[in-house]
Amino acid sequence: MTEAEAAQDSGSTEELKKGTADQVPPGIRSARRWTTAVTALAAALMTLDITVVNVAMPEIGADLGASLDSLQWIVNAYTLSFAALLLTAGAVSDLMGRRKIFLAGVALFTLASAACALAPDAGVLIAARAVQGAGGAMVLGTSLALISGAFEGAPVKARTTAIGLFTAGGAVSAALGPLVGGAIVEWLSWPYLFAVNVPVGLLILYGAVRKVPESADPDSSQKIDYAGAVLAVLALFLLNYGLLTGSEDGWTTPTVLTALTVGTLLAAAFLVLQWRLGPRAMLDLRLFAIPSFSGALLLSFAARIFSFGMLPFLTLWLGGMLHLTPFRIGLVLLAQSIALMIGAPLSGVLAKAMPVSRVLALGMVAVGTGILLTVGIRPGDDWTVLLPMLVLIGLGAGLTLPHLLSLAVNVVPPSRAGTASGAANSFFPLGTATGVAVFGVVLTGKVNTIMSAAALGEHSVPHAAAGQLRKLVTAGQFDAVAGAVPKAARGPVLELAHSAYTEALSEIFWIAGIAGLVAAGASLVLVRDKDTYRAADAGEKKDVPAKDEPAAEAATRR
Repeated sequence: MTEAEAAQDSGSTEELKKGTADQVPPGIRSARRWTTAVTALAAALMTLDITVVNVAMPEIGADLGASLDSLQWIVNAYTLSFAALLLTAGAVSDLMGRRKIFLAGVALFTLASAACALAPDAGVLIAARAVQGAGGAMVLGTSLALISGAFEGAPVKARTTAIGLFTAGGAVSAALGPLVGGAIVEWLSWPYLFAVNVPVGLLILYGAVRKVPESADPDSSQKIDYAGAVLAVLALFLLNYGLLTGSEDGWTTPTVLTALTVGTLLAAAFLVLQWRLGPRAMLDLRLFAIPSFSGALLLSFAARIFSFGMLPFLTLWLGGMLHLTPFRIGLVLLAQSIALMIGAPLSGVLAKAMPVSRVLALGMVAVGTGILLTVGIRPGDDWTVLLPMLVLIGLGAGLTLPHLLSLAVNVVPPSRAGTASGAANSFFPLGTATGVAVFGVVLTGKVNTIMSAAALGEHSVPHAAAGQLRKLVTAGQFDAVAGAVPKAARGPVLELAHSAYTEALSEIFWIAGIAGLVAAGASLVLVRDKDTYRAADAGEKKDVPAKDEPAAEAATRR
């Protein structure tokens, strides 16, 4: 067997380090391509299951006889399990082996998907969704580290391109989720949403076993921080639970207050423990002293607030007020996906001509501008009013996403790649939960103000019914609003409800748009080329830069 074949079959990490930009052995080149392809496909599959289920809720509820609370948990069980385990999965993979954790995650996700498809009742489906989320965390918490290991010794630009493809796989999948889910539910049935994961999961397992190289922390003396892992899982679970449940059940609910309070205390205890452990910690807090690392996490958090954080309210407007079918809603949101696919390659071109910080700032300016353009939406507007915003959000996401996660791993030592990957990915679901929570508060407050008991009383709506009507409006159930009031008052009350919802959307757009512009400024301040990790800084073997690698990237970090 030749050296190239050995590298291709066994994925030797040592051989991967020998490749340079000018002369890369075929086995190393093949391993890098397969690693990129496998992780990108995995990112697409795991992300799809976050959004694809939303459009199937009515069918699942009718088929399984599930209550509204059960339907919410079918969605949230995946999100909470996924968010809680991301950081721990990434950190543990640094010590146990990134490919081992990745393979275990894919296998777990695939088995749980089969269980979801065959679920006889809502309880089984919720449990299987939680297991799915755990598998997804193990996959996405290690994918970036696998790419980082496979591209060790390669120019920064090559690794950034691979991470960009991985990120694009997840981003496009997220944007296409409503369209894919709508098509499957409309033409097949909801179990196929999960059944389709099984063959794709098996394909990913095959590619990972055969072609993806293993990588792990070479310092075998480092031990797993079990106390930190437990605290991180519990804190992330409770914080995400509180934010998601609070937006639905109210912030004064005892369970919500308890979850947020205990979650905050556990997060504080986790940070104290990590500070005391120093370099032996699961999450080395010294990484946050690197401005680009902190910037990458901040922008990852912000990116999800602007996308997934607003998505539920846009979907309720499109479906509840405009009565679009799930498939048509998916077609509307496709504008964002197409713009993202245009922005991603443009991002690489721009990065050759200007610093990454400016590319990120440009992307965030596009997002903020697009959102602000939709301020002033009115009850009589149709879906086309969203197009400028969707296109600019997609374009901005295309410019930023290929660089955000690569920043997190490019500025840390290779032995900490899994930790950096898990930390960066943890801020995505936390951003989603925060966005839904904050915008939910804004929506509820505006609807309550406009649809006050006094305003409804002018249309002969009893005071006792006012609270229920406001809840129906915030949930986007406008048909139910019409059925809950006398026929004579139906027209005026619906007009008031439509006005309240669109004015709330305008307020959400103001907040999100300004936050996008602030994030643009933050990227200019925090993201610095000189933060890129160099082996020479640590006395390690120095990477060989490509001939066309920018001088700023080839310079040793100060």
